[in-house]
Amino acid sequence: MKAYHIYLIRHGITQGNDEGRYIGSTDQPLSARGEQELKKLAGSYRYPDAEAFYTSPLQRCARTLEILYPDVSPRVVPDLRECDFGDYENKSMDDLKDDPGYQKWVAAKGGITPPNGESVEIFQKRCCAAFAGIVNELLRAGTTRAVVCAHGGTIMFILAAFGYPKYPFYRWMTGNGLGYEIVITPQLWMSAQAFDIAAPIPENAPDTGLSGLQSVMDALKQNSEN
Repeated sequence: MKAYHIYLIRHGITQGNDEGRYIGSTDQPLSARGEQELKKLAGSYRYPDAEAFYTSPLQRCARTLEILYPDVSPRVVPDLRECDFGDYENKSMDDLKDDPGYQKWVAAKGGITPPNGESVEIFQKRCCAAFAGIVNELLRAGTTRAVVCAHGGTIMFILAAFGYPKYPFYRWMTGNGLGYEIVITPQLWMSAQAFDIAAPIPENAPDTGLSGLQSVMDALKQNSEN
């Protein structure tokens, strides 16, 4: 049976990322360092070939694809965008440390919605629905390889919702410019809306030191050897 390969890639670094700000719906460009590091990754490691390309509407994702895949015309998928943090957008923990509402939001670990922002449930529902739409489009067209450039939160929710092996949401955190290859078989997708998580990408790229990433990479390697 035909297998479909989708490569989920997180966008490059923005100034807000470097400053520890909540950059969700804020449409920041890549920082100079973000552009340089993506070009270094592209020059040092091989990113997988694909026939179709999709991106979040935010410019940091579109620019990431432009650097990694300079000759492609991606389709913009609005609901792949990052979570909207409402009144906390473009603010750091230090900016908000004296805000009682922010303290409650952090303590609730997503159990409450930020003021004028988006709930975890709505964010998860829309990004997973957007991804399912991409998969169904690929299946209908018979397109077997695609790249999706999105955000850390978007990718984590997609992998936690549909992927095997099963890990909690935060264990799927990945570095900027990095991501995962997933493999979809039509029978498994149609029967269970599930896919296999095959490997980190690009192959042999260094761990960025993000919490949990190395253990996931080790588990994926062990899983592929069994």
